[in-house]
Formats: sequence, C-alpha cells, structure tokens
Amino acid sequence: MNKGDINSFLAQFKEIFNDEILNKKKYLRDLSKGNQKKVGIIAALIGHPEVIVLDEPFANLDPTTQIRLKKLLKDLTITTNATLLISSHDLGHVTEVCDRIVVLEKGEIVKDLITSAETLQELETYFSV
Repeated sequence: MNKGDINSFLAQFKEIFNDEILNKKKYLRDLSKGNQKKVGIIAALIGHPEVIVLDEPFANLDPTTQIRLKKLLKDLTITTNATLLISSHDLGHVTEVCDRIVVLEKGEIVKDLITSAETLQELETYFSV
C-alpha cells in the first residue's frame, strides 16, 4: 500500500482513534496501553486479511472504544469474508460479537456454542461451577 492508500484506510477508523493517535508524532511505546491496543487491532486489518486473530481486544480500552470496537468487528464480519478468532476472558463482549464460541481447557474443546440469547447465561453457569 502506498501512503495515500494507508491514509485512506486509516481515515475510516478516525472515530476509534478519537484524535489521540494519528498525526501526534509519538512512538507506539509512548502511547497508553489502550491506544497501543487500538493501533494493533487496526494494523491487523491492513491488507484485508482473510483470518484475523485478536488476543484480548477489549482489554485496556475505555467503554466508548469497546462499544465502537464491537460495532467495527460486527460490521467487518458482515462486509468481508474475514474470519475473526478472538481470544478473550470477557464473556459479555464475546457473546455480543461472536457467532460461535469455543471454550478451551488445557487445549481441549469443552464447549462449542452457536451464539444465542442464552449463551452468556450458559457460559456464566459453566464458569461459576
């Protein structure tokens, strides 16, 4: 991608960046943990990959950004053929974003659920035992 392509790509994420990242002339290491997370997530989307792996994507993000990220991820799965693999301990967020949830314990699949209105309660019950 050339600079123009990258600028055009990044412009669509202006709301998520919240005027805290672009054109601030800061190194990635000097950004807050939340802003580093935002940059990492958007960087994973450059080039329109078919598979995107996100590890704890909602960690260190403020509530407004979490809501925006959930919308972004839902929209991404609707508008592209990308497969998202999200590793997360936040049951609420994953049940809102994911169509399917797989629970692993020691590398073994212990639950494989198609997300429904009852999924969050089922997962909370499972983990409360």
